[in-house]
Amino acid sequence: MPPTTDPQLPLTIVILCYSAVILLAIILLMLFRISGQLAMVAFKLSKSSRPSRTRETEVAPATPESAPAHSIEVGAGTAFEEFLNEDPQRRNLPKKEQFKEYRKWRAAKGLNWAKP
Repeated sequence: MPPTTDPQLPLTIVILCYSAVILLAIILLMLFRISGQLAMVAFKLSKSSRPSRTRETEVAPATPESAPAHSIEVGAGTAFEEFLNEDPQRRNLPKKEQFKEYRKWRAAKGLNWAKP
């Protein structure tokens, strides 16, 4: 007796393959949609975290011409304020030089922590 083949078996396999392809297409579309939404959220977050140039120019007050371009704001009564008040010429130094001189001044005054 010859082997019998079920005529429905190939049709079942074809339907199963089409279903799998459709399911994969749906999953891919959902992944693209999700990644697009995540990219949009990331863009909005990065845009909101960095200030825009227009807001900076509107908020920043105009600096007077007589004020130095690199002035340092210091709190009243701090050691750095005392250092700057001892010699008014120190305020005109560049920041790097001010801090270099301040470190020397602290070492001379004994304000630094002693190294073990």
